Amino acid sequence: MEGGDASGDFDMQLIGNFLSFASRGDRVGLNQMLREGTSPNVQDYDQRTALHLAASEGHAPIVELLLHYNANVNLKDRWQRTPLTDARLYGHRDICRILEVNGGKDFIHDQPLTVRHEQDSNEVNFDISELNTDQSSAVEQGIFGESHKVKWRGTWVVKTVIKSHIYHHPVKMVLSAKDNTLLRELRHPNILQFLGSIVQGEETILITEYLPKGNLEGILSKKVRLDLPTALRYALDIARGMNYLHEHKPFPIVHNHLNFRNLFQDEGDHLKIGEYWVQLFYEQIHPNQSNCQRNDNCSLTSIPPVDTTKDICSFGYIFYQMLEGMHPQSSKKIDLMQLKSLDFEPKFQISRCPKRIKQLIADCTRKDPSKRPKFTGVIEILEEVSACLGRAACPVC
Repeated sequence: MEGGDASGDFDMQLIGNFLSFASRGDRVGLNQMLREGTSPNVQDYDQRTALHLAASEGHAPIVELLLHYNANVNLKDRWQRTPLTDARLYGHRDICRILEVNGGKDFIHDQPLTVRHEQDSNEVNFDISELNTDQSSAVEQGIFGESHKVKWRGTWVVKTVIKSHIYHHPVKMVLSAKDNTLLRELRHPNILQFLGSIVQGEETILITEYLPKGNLEGILSKKVRLDLPTALRYALDIARGMNYLHEHKPFPIVHNHLNFRNLFQDEGDHLKIGEYWVQLFYEQIHPNQSNCQRNDNCSLTSIPPVDTTKDICSFGYIFYQMLEGMHPQSSKKIDLMQLKSLDFEPKFQISRCPKRIKQLIADCTRKDPSKRPKFTGVIEILEEVSACLGRAACPVC
């Protein structure tokens, strides 16, 4: 493959596929890539390895396979966590034993990994005085609050003051300690890192990682539409991040507000999903039907399984517009906050993409939610089409 940029894109795609196999527990796919020479120690932008992901997800056979190929058991991610740190955090004792026998260390074991108890404080290891606003500037960081770039302990982060009238309900927005803990423990290359929250007077302030390259809306405003390889790469980023959230145990984490403005580009030109925490505020305003009223003792961890098909539909809209640019019927960008599947029919007038991609988008945006695929199936199709791009007479396209 010629050209530095193309090679870089190929490498990042290869790394993404490799880490996806580890996260999903796909031993066959991972073993094939290892046999073909992929290093077991490849890292994503967050310096996460396949061993980190397998340890987090509880895939003991994957951990053993990676160790067989001499994976470095003590590589640290950007949060200074080792695979053993993650295995302990998520309670995978069998994996802890495997890692410890192979020399695994937990360099931050003695540091607190969770928030203080609810009765102590809603603040999550953040002191408002630690946020340095001397060089603060407004940034686009989603649609449910006003965001500014500030410094925290020498690192740029984003401070977002949550809107007080989400869904037009004048309710004080406060995350419980359990929700804070859950959100902080989420780790995936394609989700924006949640760092904590602060309650200051009547305001709830969220602190998240800062990504300087903007969001997908900004990318599309400059390029109108994306070429097929780039759109496929972005679609895989979104699908992998959403699959991680939907596969969360014991209950899935739904987004319900997936939008061009809360999909952010990191330094490695991959997308990360933001604002996946908004649904927690929604549950606070509208207690779920199981009579579990939203209060200090009821958090996301006690909410019964919820519908994930809306996220699939939003993904289909986003993927479609990445390929087609403007809505062919209105010559305007699709408004995901207002558009319903009844109003939408994908018509590919501009892009020349494989039939399988056209069918995938049609399936994701079906009027009958029960007919929409899950993100696991979406990922399989995207990976197959990505792998065969450029091949003559590709059977899957």
